[in-house]
Amino acid sequence: MTNIKNEKGFTLIEVIIAMGIFSIGILGVMAMQVEAIRGNSDASRRSQANTVALSVIEELKRLPFDDVNLNAGANLNAGMAVAGGAPTPNNADHLYIPAQLPLLSNIYQVNGTDLVDSSGTRYQVFWNVDKTPVVIGTDSFIPFCTIRLFMYWDTPLGTNHLEVTAYKYSNIDI
Repeated sequence: MTNIKNEKGFTLIEVIIAMGIFSIGILGVMAMQVEAIRGNSDASRRSQANTVALSVIEELKRLPFDDVNLNAGANLNAGMAVAGGAPTPNNADHLYIPAQLPLLSNIYQVNGTDLVDSSGTRYQVFWNVDKTPVVIGTDSFIPFCTIRLFMYWDTPLGTNHLEVTAYKYSNIDI
């Protein structure tokens, strides 16, 4: 008579089930990693866009108060994309024109009227200006102007945009 020992261990079915559960967990981790990479890429592009936008704003603030690039229009939101539509920069007060802001052409590459950063992303740049006079008693003067800058750029996930509002104080004697 032979003794049959009760062997302890895992059966092939148990190992396959454990491998399946482990695989599902690994797939979840991989999906999270892909989303993290995508989010980091988007954040990097947005940071670069912010840098470009602030460069344009600083250049506009450097200009004399009566410069042609600071002529006022009717609406600070003109040209802005509405409800997921496309922007209409031709409706804005000002489009980026390299000849009118040559310092930016020395910092960034230019493709037509688009600024191009070091990663090759093209930014469509336009802005509006408001010079609403301030009335004190019988005197009316313009102590500052409001500049609203819009930037649009394409990404693999669609079009992104950035809006920056700044104030420039008058450097003209009143």
